[in-house]
Order: sequence, then structure tokens, then C-alpha cells
Amino acid sequence: MGCCGKYVQGYGVLHDLNKYVDWMGSKFLVVASKNRMRDLKDTISVALAGKEVSFYEFSGECSWSNIQKLMDAAQSFGAQTLIGIGGGKVVDSVKAAAFKGGLLNEVIIPTIAATDAYTSAASCIYDEQTHMMTEAINSPKNPDLVLVDTEILLKAPVRQFVSGMGDALSTYVGGLVCQDNYFNNHHGGVGTHSALAIAKLSYDMLFRYGRQAKLAAEKRALSDAYNAIIEVNILMSGMGFENNGSSSDHSFYFGTLALPDREEYVYHGEGVAFSTCCQLVMQGASNEQLDEVYRFCRDVGLPITFDDMHLSDLTDEEYDIMTKAALEQGFIHNQPFEVTYEKVLGAYKAADAIGHLYHEGGSLL
Repeated sequence: MGCCGKYVQGYGVLHDLNKYVDWMGSKFLVVASKNRMRDLKDTISVALAGKEVSFYEFSGECSWSNIQKLMDAAQSFGAQTLIGIGGGKVVDSVKAAAFKGGLLNEVIIPTIAATDAYTSAASCIYDEQTHMMTEAINSPKNPDLVLVDTEILLKAPVRQFVSGMGDALSTYVGGLVCQDNYFNNHHGGVGTHSALAIAKLSYDMLFRYGRQAKLAAEKRALSDAYNAIIEVNILMSGMGFENNGSSSDHSFYFGTLALPDREEYVYHGEGVAFSTCCQLVMQGASNEQLDEVYRFCRDVGLPITFDDMHLSDLTDEEYDIMTKAALEQGFIHNQPFEVTYEKVLGAYKAADAIGHLYHEGGSLL
């Protein structure tokens, strides 16, 4: 079972960074986007007083070209530790560069709770022109430290926080299929009982705390519910997905990304939430489970229809493109039945129809 070496969550913990990284050497390369560098450079400099610190401004996709540039900068500086500050693209690039650059120490500092990538060993590599994912790689080790400062996260857009709940929603749904059918997890082995228990706990906590956590986030208010969902989005979901494995939970969303001339209107976790609804429909989930999931997504603002995904009035040709692209996603075939064109197309259309039912005030119960 894989996980980060240490997970620290709390208000203002960034100021205590030095005590958690003191063993990682004396030379630190800090990687962040232009805006995050502007916001946090001074705080990081003070927190790492006594260390040699260099700052690297990251932009663009997590692509092999950008990863190589980051590796070159780390080598030129003689970095012993990479510190990635930001969201998924920065974090995945730092993890890949640390791996390919000789397993440098890794510190991850999230600035949004929109993804479960932070604690995992995985990096998703994208094409710079098409912005489509080309491959996923796994480092032999997870990040050494994931430091989650809720003072920073409370300033992030609420929509990104909700998107993280969408990504977390998929964790148990996809992981359970892999566990029940002995499909490999992201470490190349079969998941453990403890991994599935963590995924199930994250799933239950979403329904228990998610709605009130969103209200707290809207008021920039630190609450027990908000803290709980931060832990769900970042730690539990991260441990859950890579240690249990994935199924169709992301694949339907990746299918929509194949539509030509489509702008990226939705965040990753938003698309994954609708994709998870599609998986549940395809595998014949009960009305009770579908009702629970659809009500939750509707209440917190996660997509449950193609209209919510800004994909209104899809043509037969567009459905064909999405369906074929989804079928090319390897994890979609992690099911105990043959996943066919007809089943994927049917799941797209039926999941959308159920979503419209719930938007109109109806239900499956």
C-alpha cells in the first residue's frame, strides 16, 4: 500500500515548513505558477530560512517537454528537494521530475483541494497541443511530505473545492469494482482491505459532511466539516484511488474531451462526477445508490447532465466520437462484463436523462 511519507494538515502550517523538511538537505527548488509564486514566495523564503532556495516559475501542461525543463533547472541548481506548490499540473510535473531526475525528495503544498493527485505516486502526462492525456506514470515512491495549509485553501475558489469532491466521489465507486474482481491497482498489485475501507470512508464522509462543507467554504469559514472534506479530497481519495485501482469512473469524462473544438468548460473533478454517474448506470447500480449520488451532486453543484457539462444538444456524430474515445481508455474495461460501444453510449444517454429528472425535481425513488 502506498502513501506519502508524512501528511500534515492545519491552519497556518506552512509557517512551520522547515521543521518538516530539515532532514531533506540544504538545497530546495520551489516550483509554482506565476500567481502562486507571487502569493507565497515571501512566506516560503521565511519558512526556509537557513536553506539555499531557488524559485522556478512553472507554466503550461504537465508534458515531457516541461518536465525536462524542470529537471534541467533542478540539476543546474543542484537541488536535493523539489517543493511543488499549486494544483495538479504543477504537482504531477514535480513528481515526474523528481522521479526521472534521480528520486529527489518531494514536498507537495496544495493551493486548491480540487484533485486527489497530491499524495499519490502517479503523474498524468499530457500533450501540449491537444491537451489530452497521453500516459500515466508511477514513481517508485510517493511524495515525502504533503503539507496542507487550510489558511491557503480557504482562499481558493469554492468551485474548485467542490470539484475535489467530484474526484473523491469516484474513488470508492471505481475501487470497489477493482477489489471485487481482482483487477490491479495503480501500484501493479491487488488492493488491500484497509485501502478499500479508506475509500468507503471517504465516500460516506462526502454524503455526511459535503453539503455543509460547501457552505463553510462559501463563507471562508473553517469548520469541522470543511476540515473533514479537505482530508477526504486530498488524503483519503489519494490513498483510495491508487491503492484500489480505477474502473470506468474517469473514462466517460475523458471521452468528452475528444470532441473537436471543445473548450475546457469543466474542471477535472466536475467531469469525473458525471463520469461516475455514467459508470453507476452502466453497471446497473440500484435506485437507492443512484438517488444518493444524484441528489448529492445536484446539491453541491456537480454536473449530472450534459447541459451541466456545457455540452448541450449533442449530435449523433458527437456521441459517436465520445463513445469511441471512452472505449480507448484502458480502465473502462475494468468491469466484470464486456464493455461495448452500445453499453457506453447507453450509459451516456441514460445518465443524462436521470440527471434531468433530478433537476426537474423528480427522483428514482
